[in-house]
Amino acid sequence: MSNGVALLAAIVCSWAIVTTGHAAPYRPASDDLVLEHLPPALLAIRQLRGAAAPSAGPQNLDAVLASAQHYVELGQTYADPRAYGYAQAALGEWWTRDDGATSALLVMRARILQFNHRWAPALGQLKVSLAADPFQPDAWLLVASIEQVQGNIPAAQAACLKLLPMADPLVGATCVAITGSLSGRAESAEQLLAGALTRPTAGGKAVTVWAWTTLAEIRARRGEDDGALAAFHSALALEPDDVYARSALADLLLDQGRNAEARAALGDPQQADALLLRAAIAAQRDGDADADQLRGNLDERFTEAHERGDETHLREQARFALDVKHDDAHALELAVRNFGVQREPADARILLESALAAKQSDAAKPALDWMRTTGIEGVRLSALAKRLADGRSE
Repeated sequence: MSNGVALLAAIVCSWAIVTTGHAAPYRPASDDLVLEHLPPALLAIRQLRGAAAPSAGPQNLDAVLASAQHYVELGQTYADPRAYGYAQAALGEWWTRDDGATSALLVMRARILQFNHRWAPALGQLKVSLAADPFQPDAWLLVASIEQVQGNIPAAQAACLKLLPMADPLVGATCVAITGSLSGRAESAEQLLAGALTRPTAGGKAVTVWAWTTLAEIRARRGEDDGALAAFHSALALEPDDVYARSALADLLLDQGRNAEARAALGDPQQADALLLRAAIAAQRDGDADADQLRGNLDERFTEAHERGDETHLREQARFALDVKHDDAHALELAVRNFGVQREPADARILLESALAAKQSDAAKPALDWMRTTGIEGVRLSALAKRLADGRSE
């Protein structure tokens, strides 16, 4: 059995475990009875799998790559891990087959590995691909992303510079703005990206949504909340289903204490764990009637992920432990483990917050060192660092 088919089987088995709680199947009395509202990603996946597809034989690499790309695009929009499992399965034997592997195949493998936080193997695929063809903007962008998420900002900046001459201007500007905003040049990064967004782009809707969301996050870190809100709304006007943008917008509203508005921005929170987490935080803060239900649903999802050995959502699990369950010690344990894997502003923030709550300031040292090394500017991060220095937990 190939790795792709094995992963697909694992996903099917995990669904079976969840849905086999009764000795006999339940049969609704009417076809009009709604049993469950399926997440948009799952509906799209079913439609894609139900459509006529070309043979995915060993000679039809273009066909399997096109199929995998469709799943990856769904996974990116809806933040749904099932889509990446189907993408890997779509590759079939090409997931491990190296003879005849093209640059496009190597980049696709790297995308799937990146989603599963397998940074080193992903970079290995990209190194081989770029050695064969150094003029691949998608590959350089993926290198930049992987290096940035690990906190290797100089390496990410170098990849962005390689990208600039060959990419759409908005792609290049966004890449440079991200790394610049993480290395002490947030104001110039904001200006660069805001200017780039006023000019035509051939990058398509997904690129524009990414650019607006990046601009919103830069503004939010600088404390420009009104400008950040405007940029988030611009992103969501283009793609209302973008889970990342909706989650990031909710985070900003939660920071402002606008909990009900944060819930409204999330839409149906059951569609993704990231949405459900923010909904659970908002509901608990406001004492909403469904607060316990949301907490229970999320607890169940994280428990299942832990049992599967899935450690790709440690940041979210740490936030859940801290902000919903109020288990400071467990939150700190998860935040420390998470920061050892990925080092972005949100990862530093949950580590600082957990260290404060647990009254273990020494545990925050990796995040504080990262902030000093990168020179990142962030009003909320700086405020947390000051509280740690002052020995204040509130």
